[in-house]
Amino acid sequence: MKKLFALLLVLTMALSAFSAACAQEPVTITFWHTYGDAETPVIDEVIIPMFEAANPDIKVEAVRQSGDFNQMLVTALGTGVVPDVARVDITKTSAYAKLGGIVAMDEIEGFDALKDAVLEAPLSTNLWNGHYYGLPLNTNCKAAVVNLNVLKELGFDEPPATMEEFVAACKEKAPGQYKLNVSGLGDWDLYPYFWLFGGKLTDEGFTTASGYLDSAESVAAINTMLELHEDGVFTIRDVDGTPDAWDGINSEYAMFFEGPWYFGSYEDSLSKGITAATIPTYEGRSASVVGGEDIAVFATSAHPEAAYEFAKFMTSEDVQLAMLEAGQLPILKSLVSSEAVQSNPVWSVYMQQMESAKARIPSPNNSAIQEIWSETVTSIFVDGADVAQALHDAAARIDEQLS
Repeated sequence: MKKLFALLLVLTMALSAFSAACAQEPVTITFWHTYGDAETPVIDEVIIPMFEAANPDIKVEAVRQSGDFNQMLVTALGTGVVPDVARVDITKTSAYAKLGGIVAMDEIEGFDALKDAVLEAPLSTNLWNGHYYGLPLNTNCKAAVVNLNVLKELGFDEPPATMEEFVAACKEKAPGQYKLNVSGLGDWDLYPYFWLFGGKLTDEGFTTASGYLDSAESVAAINTMLELHEDGVFTIRDVDGTPDAWDGINSEYAMFFEGPWYFGSYEDSLSKGITAATIPTYEGRSASVVGGEDIAVFATSAHPEAAYEFAKFMTSEDVQLAMLEAGQLPILKSLVSSEAVQSNPVWSVYMQQMESAKARIPSPNNSAIQEIWSETVTSIFVDGADVAQALHDAAARIDEQLS
């Protein structure tokens, strides 16, 4: 009897030890991303080791993907073989949400604190159907790329503060010479001008375009662009056949709006008199368009808590500063005025511009909305369509996509 009791005791202790060992076994989550050659080593050699050191019960398997990442994720969602967490393009987040593939993060405890810490424009790219389905991970926007030498010919010793004074100088000193350039009529190119001149796309919740896209303010914004185009101030490359902005800014254009990637080598740009500046205000407002990526947790994750911890960690100051060194602009309000940002002549301008940047309409039907926009403005700028009627029709069509 004593031998049996001793044997049972040994077995019990062994089971307890085995259970404890199992309980301490770290879980592994997969993180899919499309970071480039400059960023991937930071992820693999800095960020993940930092996270695992702070969270010894979680291991992260980072997988760099290539090709059509969006199609890869859509296909994966159909099979259920998806990552626990992924870096996704801001224009695709709502589509994955509609498919039921990612979780509504605002339903997780502690989200409000994260929401308050990040910049409003990048955060808004995660909003769909009344919920936030991700967190902003890295961001960018358009700011003004200006040629100081051409501006000097227009009478400016520094980038103009207002669009009104810039337009007046163009009309007076370079009539018909096209000093402001935009590449095309798509949303990424034209939205900043549309917003700058007072246009509106939808309500704040991105639920309706009627009453906004076809408002008096939006009609006036398009008419302002038409007038600047007719006056020879504002040129659209894809309409006029004028030189591309990246080439023309070297000699003939005074300004165009572009992302921070233009300044791959700031020293080379500055030697040509080209620098970054905030977009001049019009009627007291500035405007820009948001780019970047979000981070989302997938609904089928076997370890959702661990995936969420990793997503939160990726928005922390330490991570954001590490990725800033690799050229990824941060999404935290606390870093806008940081030394790391302000000491860089390009980053400081773009982070300041983020304060007036807006998201393209986050919708699962984003591609259809882009097409409606392009067809509408093409009919106006190329075919001479009535502005009010064209915007009214476009608003109704976009409403169908948002319903």
